[in-house]
Amino acid sequence: MRLAVCDEQWLFASVLAAALAQRGHDVVTTTDDPRSLLAEAVRFTPDLCLLDIPAGPPSAIEIAASLHQLAPAPAVVLLTHACDDDVWDAYASGLFDGLLNKACGFPTVLDAIHRVAAGERVTAGWTTPDRRTGPPAVLDALTTRELEVLRLVIEGSSTEAMADHLGVSRHTVRTHVQQVLRKLGVHGRGKLAGAAAAAGLLDMTALTPNRLGPRS
Repeated sequence: MRLAVCDEQWLFASVLAAALAQRGHDVVTTTDDPRSLLAEAVRFTPDLCLLDIPAGPPSAIEIAASLHQLAPAPAVVLLTHACDDDVWDAYASGLFDGLLNKACGFPTVLDAIHRVAAGERVTAGWTTPDRRTGPPAVLDALTTRELEVLRLVIEGSSTEAMADHLGVSRHTVRTHVQQVLRKLGVHGRGKLAGAAAAAGLLDMTALTPNRLGPRS
């Protein structure tokens, strides 16, 4: 995995980059300058960028927005000491793929990197502020991939069709389905639609039945 590291404290950035390199990651750029990060991201196309909130400008949100405009766009994980409401809103909107507290240990950072690379969205080391009016528990529990699997199951997609659509094995699809069933507290695919609707996770009127074929 190709990583970029940007932190306003050069010593922290260089130590983190060295530790990641020792774990086999390809750190393509290390910098304390967010403008340099943007230029290097264009040049080296990292898969994931780890950054701290710089004193600004530009802000971490502005940096993340610029990174998301690249093709291909890297995942963006914010590794910082503090998050304000704007940062949490940016995470909720998908601008950040992960929010990690610097108080977390290095194993947590490594785990978060691998989970984000696998399609999850991760927070660690925070008491997440709840500013939603809907039920937050189930939504927070389901990963981005699990939400996608949930929708495909309710649309009537078969395991094989979902595997082809997601680019994973049928075993991986079954694992995701079992996780969704467990987190929604139901047994059997037929009960997922009601549980998802009750949790406010899906607009049932927007579903298109049998889009990827019958269940199996």
